[in-house]
Amino acid sequence: MTPDAGATNTYSTTAEIRHAIRPWFDDFLTSFTLPLSFPELSLRFQKNLYTFRGNYAIISLLIFILTLILRPIAAIVFLFIIVGWIYLFFARDEPLIVFDFEFGDRLVLISLIVITIVAVAVAGVWWNIFLSIVIAGLLVSLHAILRTPDDTESPYGALLSGVDEDGASRGAYMQV
Repeated sequence: MTPDAGATNTYSTTAEIRHAIRPWFDDFLTSFTLPLSFPELSLRFQKNLYTFRGNYAIISLLIFILTLILRPIAAIVFLFIIVGWIYLFFARDEPLIVFDFEFGDRLVLISLIVITIVAVAVAGVWWNIFLSIVIAGLLVSLHAILRTPDDTESPYGALLSGVDEDGASRGAYMQV
């Protein structure tokens, strides 16, 4: 059987997410400076959120698992759930077929959401989820603001350059 149009979109999105993880030491952890203005801060934030979305997702999941350090059984259960999400929803490029029955993407997504919500309710980890969202949000925001994007030019352009190219003065001044 061939996947429907919605499934094709899911598979292309999955490939984009998979390829969105940037190299950690060569790209993610280099080139940090303070932004000079609010527009530059906003530009950095937007570009880095898009560029490093895969890395930020991994960091957020690790922070969530670390908040479960005092609940080892819940941590193991959620590791299995995360692996299930990755394998059943994000990492597969073909439809899920079990015993010659094809499961649609909607059924897989709804099943994973229900399993996740039931696991959160049974384990009682609402506070851990809130705490991990706050910590991950702060760390991701801090990195997105401080990391200088590679292709970013200053919004001020030539205003920040000290000397003109030919070394001439900035213009003639009239004596008052």
